[in-house]
Amino acid sequence: MNPSLFPPVMLALGLAVVAPAPLLSQSHSHLNAGALAARQNAPLLFANAADFAPASYYVKTLIQTNAGKYAGYYQGSITLTALPQTAAHAGPDPQASAPGSFIQASIVSVSGPAGGEFAFWENGAAKPTFSLQTGQTGTNLWRLSENDGSSGSDPYGHIHGRRFTATLPGVYTIGFQAFDTSTNGAGGGPIHTPSDIALIRFQAGVNMDFIEPDYEEGHVHVRFGAMEGFLWQLEATPAMSANPLWSPAGEPVVGADVFIEVIHDVPPGNRRFYRVRGTPIDP
Repeated sequence: MNPSLFPPVMLALGLAVVAPAPLLSQSHSHLNAGALAARQNAPLLFANAADFAPASYYVKTLIQTNAGKYAGYYQGSITLTALPQTAAHAGPDPQASAPGSFIQASIVSVSGPAGGEFAFWENGAAKPTFSLQTGQTGTNLWRLSENDGSSGSDPYGHIHGRRFTATLPGVYTIGFQAFDTSTNGAGGGPIHTPSDIALIRFQAGVNMDFIEPDYEEGHVHVRFGAMEGFLWQLEATPAMSANPLWSPAGEPVVGADVFIEVIHDVPPGNRRFYRVRGTPIDP
């Protein structure tokens, strides 16, 4: 495949059906914060970061909302948790941070469409708790641990109802980092050092990641973010008009909150427009 051959294929993006009810079938994803070891100066980590990393093709879809407090935003959620140390919270987890640690998270970087803004909403907030524009870095923290910060307390936390929003359609890559802000470590400081940055992709709306003609194989590769809970059909038309004729391009695919590649088995080189249509899958 030759990326320089991109221009002959044109793109049009469409989302046919995104209704509120089917969103209940989306996976409830959790990013779990813990530590390399439960000891002084051991770094924090996101235990399942690999499941969300760009290399996994994971993408969380944020849904455009027209009413309520999220009106005008694309909104959705993954839940950041802190792993437990005690049986009271189904622990101890072997990757939990040390007793007495107090884990908080931060959005430290945002990349995405120019002029876009990505925000975190605390549970019950009527407006964004904090937001960052594309290209900005951040230091705002929100708590993951639900303990009182006392020495020996369980760092566990699992708080629902929080949201992420974006203002413009497109694909955003967000950098998350975990921090121990306790005072139960050496010298009255934290026990753990900060985690590495975990990069996670979010898409506002449904987006095509790339369209690439393959002249050697004689077809076109199209990759798009396929939200769970929908059956997705890629469609193509040779020209845009008042009533374009859209035809199926490749086989339908079941969404799984990942970027999925579909092969359109037609000779490349002619101008085409592409869109995707989603049909809700009954629970």
